[in-house]
Amino acid sequence: MASTLKAVGRNVLFGLLMAAAFPIALAAQPSHPSQKVTVLKVNNGQEVLVEINGEGRAVRLACIQAPLEQQQPWANQARTALSNALPQGSVVEMELRARDVYGRVVARLLKEKIDIASPLISRGHVFAYDGYLGRCDDLNYPRLERQAQRSKAGLWAVEGGVSRPWDLIEASGRQTQP
Repeated sequence: MASTLKAVGRNVLFGLLMAAAFPIALAAQPSHPSQKVTVLKVNNGQEVLVEINGEGRAVRLACIQAPLEQQQPWANQARTALSNALPQGSVVEMELRARDVYGRVVARLLKEKIDIASPLISRGHVFAYDGYLGRCDDLNYPRLERQAQRSKAGLWAVEGGVSRPWDLIEASGRQTQP
């Protein structure tokens, strides 16, 4: 009888601990809606065309910025790196972050649960753009960019670095899709 009470007590204690931990675990998980999509085409180093509910939709990768088209060879290298990571027909998880003023879905893409943007940043193909729509606080992109800078990877191999695209856009005073 005493051992039965101890077992029941342990089970109750375990249940209470699990009940207390469950809301904490849920709170730690960012709640971004997601769905599986198929890659149709890579448009540039930060944008892909995917099939969503039978329609082609432009998806801008959240929290990164590829070099502008005039920033060669870096823009082409970013597009090639993204194309290699996401060949046509790839099925990926699209984690919705926002929609931008151009009507694009802004999302994080994961292939086999691996973030697509992380290696693009760490290899110096794109910039971390942590201010984009304020939806980047849960990602380690700025840290990856600092590591790429220290190791002089990709565009960071240029002495002084490559100008950040948003600085060029602002300096030119023109409107363009970031």
